[in-house]
Amino acid sequence: MGELLTRTRTADVVDAHLVITAARLNHDILTGDPRDLATLAEALGPASPTIQVWP
Repeated sequence: MGELLTRTRTADVVDAHLVITAARLNHDILTGDPRDLATLAEALGPASPTIQVWP
């Protein structure tokens, strides 16, 4: 998790945990604030979860 936060220069441990867990479970993420989650997900490459935006 620390490596992902370092690569993306973000600091939200909860967001990183959510992205990593979603990737491991092959689940999408539904969020109203996709900016940080999308940054973290993109850093995972092809294994990244899809970020769905809630209106």
